[in-house]
Amino acid sequence: MHVNHQHIRISLCLSYLVNMLSILSLVSVVNAQVSVGQISGTVTDAAGAAVPGTTVMVTSEATNAERTVTTDENGFYVVTNLPVGSYNVAAERQSFKRALKTNYNLTADARLTVDFALEPGEVTETVEVTANVGETVNTTSGELARVIDGEQVTNLALNGRNYIQLASLIPGAPLTEANQFDPVAQTTELSAEQSVNGNRGSSNNLTVDGGFNLSSNRTSQVHNVGIDFIQEVKIQTSNFSSEYGRQSGAAINVTTRAGGNRFSGSAFEFLRNDKLDARNFFSPTRRKLRFNDFGYSFGGPIIKDKFT
Repeated sequence: MHVNHQHIRISLCLSYLVNMLSILSLVSVVNAQVSVGQISGTVTDAAGAAVPGTTVMVTSEATNAERTVTTDENGFYVVTNLPVGSYNVAAERQSFKRALKTNYNLTADARLTVDFALEPGEVTETVEVTANVGETVNTTSGELARVIDGEQVTNLALNGRNYIQLASLIPGAPLTEANQFDPVAQTTELSAEQSVNGNRGSSNNLTVDGGFNLSSNRTSQVHNVGIDFIQEVKIQTSNFSSEYGRQSGAAINVTTRAGGNRFSGSAFEFLRNDKLDARNFFSPTRRKLRFNDFGYSFGGPIIKDKFT
């Protein structure tokens, strides 16, 4: 029997390539779910009846990017894969006044509910509701999670500017290693371990914008993201879905800053030096310490309202 080995090798290579592409596509979907959120809701009239065929527009306050959907026969709509940021939501339907709700802050993997009760009138009239803070109780999933926003990230004092210490803000996450510069305790340039709910510090799953941020041994981070580049940090401690189950501890995802229609930036230099430190009373000398963290950040539109 004659066997064409070359044909078999080609078939195996093609099969391998197809499998790899399938795996990569699944990974990209999982990563996207970590760094984006969704807004959904129901549109009704004054009597509480569903209003199908209503046009709902979700607009980013930073970029003016707009997503438009139409409610179904039950008056329900959903807009998925929305980047982190602040959004305005509007609803329009003939024979009803236009409704607008603003200042909805969407965090990573958040699911906001924005319902509308339309009033009879002309569509040229607008009923506007402002100063919304979003939902304080998650009614769509059973996970326990905390979001540390950009203001907290920027203003809180962090030893060594290591964002992992932000996990100590949530319940059940004690700071197990206060000295981030201890060469015995650290696992990378700065310690990346933070015990959450009694789990080992090395068991946390670290991601950046949904991308895996752990070394091959899965115990230390690859990149210590600079504080100036962080939009928010979401820490999921328990009951999160299986897409985050790579490690047994908490799931810590960093969302980096995105560009907007306004130019912004910063330059920074942080240093620590033993020349500025006092000598420990019981030590004959001061331990040598040299830490310089410097850089800059810049963001803005490439094409206003279109590409940032």
